[in-house]
Amino acid sequence: MRKKTGDEIIVVDGNGGLYEALFENENARNCNLKIINSKKNIGRPNHNIHIGISPPKSHDRLEWFIEKSVEIGIQEISFILTENSERKNIKLNRILKRAISSMKQSLKTYLPKINDMVSAKDFIVNCSNNEKFIAYLSEDENQHLLKSASAQNDYCILIGPEGDFSSSEIKRSEKFGFLPVSLGENRLRTETAGVAACHILNLVNEK
Repeated sequence: MRKKTGDEIIVVDGNGGLYEALFENENARNCNLKIINSKKNIGRPNHNIHIGISPPKSHDRLEWFIEKSVEIGIQEISFILTENSERKNIKLNRILKRAISSMKQSLKTYLPKINDMVSAKDFIVNCSNNEKFIAYLSEDENQHLLKSASAQNDYCILIGPEGDFSSSEIKRSEKFGFLPVSLGENRLRTETAGVAACHILNLVNEK
């Protein structure tokens, strides 16, 4: 629906700011807004969620993950290149545009930090989050993420490709403090697993 002069609109800046503004013209090419009320640090979470994920082959599915994770609430996304990754590069600018669009539509006031592709090896070594997890298919009964994570903390969780993490990647992650976890009994696609992990970690902080 097209806005007219004098109509009110809600604007977010991606850095915790939420603004009520008025349209001051109806120019088809651009518009001027008059801010009538502003609030800072709105919606700042009491936790930090960082997902390191091997991007799926389909860019549409990748964008779906971005869209839904931003809607649910996420603070940082890193793309990791694993031994079994199907996608070797990403279109970072396109992904950022999708994240901004999702932030606006869901009225999230914070835009997550989105990092370019890095090798899983380097990511595992350099990850400095307090609670670190890795989700993968295992014959062992790994504890569910919901029970493994503690509230109001700084998390990082690794999500692998369709072919899963290699045994060497799993061993390396455990060496550097990543705890193996389960996301449930169902076998999930990469992007679905990423959204599920994001949702679970947010649920931990709603207890």
